[in-house]
Amino acid sequence: MTLEQAGSALECSVSKISRLETGKGLPKQRDVRDLVRLYGKEAEQGLERLLRWARDGARSGWWQEYTPLLTAEPFVFDGVDRYVALESDASTIRCFDMSAFHGLLQQADYARMILNEVLPVHSKSEIDRLLEFRMRRQEVLSRNEAPLRVESVIDQCVIDRMMGTDSRTARKQLAHVVELAGLSNISIQILPYSSGFVRACQGSFLVLEFAESLDQDVVFVENQAGTSYLEGDFGVGTFRTIFEGARSKAIGALESRDLLVSALARLS
Repeated sequence: MTLEQAGSALECSVSKISRLETGKGLPKQRDVRDLVRLYGKEAEQGLERLLRWARDGARSGWWQEYTPLLTAEPFVFDGVDRYVALESDASTIRCFDMSAFHGLLQQADYARMILNEVLPVHSKSEIDRLLEFRMRRQEVLSRNEAPLRVESVIDQCVIDRMMGTDSRTARKQLAHVVELAGLSNISIQILPYSSGFVRACQGSFLVLEFAESLDQDVVFVENQAGTSYLEGDFGVGTFRTIFEGARSKAIGALESRDLLVSALARLS
């Protein structure tokens, strides 16, 4: 269908259709609904999701006020606002971590320790704001409507490395993770050294999944060189397979919680 045909069907200008399709115009929900109906049944499958995007697009995301701090330099554990928008909209996150607990699982003191380490040029006030930002992100775990599900596989080295830090901070973080592990929407498994090398050990990553459509699932990979987003069957399918491989060699959720409790007892 050409721009002219779409504009004629909706009784609007060609330029309006062009602006909407190129992201240069902010669509109203009525525009979205009319376009989806025009484009057919396949498009209608994503109608509710598109309408929600239109509603959200009419107001800035809560994270926008933090964006200047996020873009000041590479921000190793959070990425910029695109990631937070995806995280806020996701239904499930499957993450594999080798350096630290995922940001959604971090207690405040532990998160501050990491921020101070990875952002050495930021001032205390900037770190305070970024810590506030990270804590606000965690609200998706307890939101009233469909709280985010987190399936986390953590390499054992994350726990051992933490044990070598400030013991007070380590105790708080371990106690926090033990509490989270008891929630119905959070699964935490530990990949022990005895599992040997697995493909996931080449680096941390996560898969964001969305309830409305598997076509929207995204892989997020972050390191000191920057961030990468992978979409489509090959990227998402590959990393989902890598995650399942790590999870199959990890100890179970209950056994993992016992291991965390044991590590916490050693610090008491």
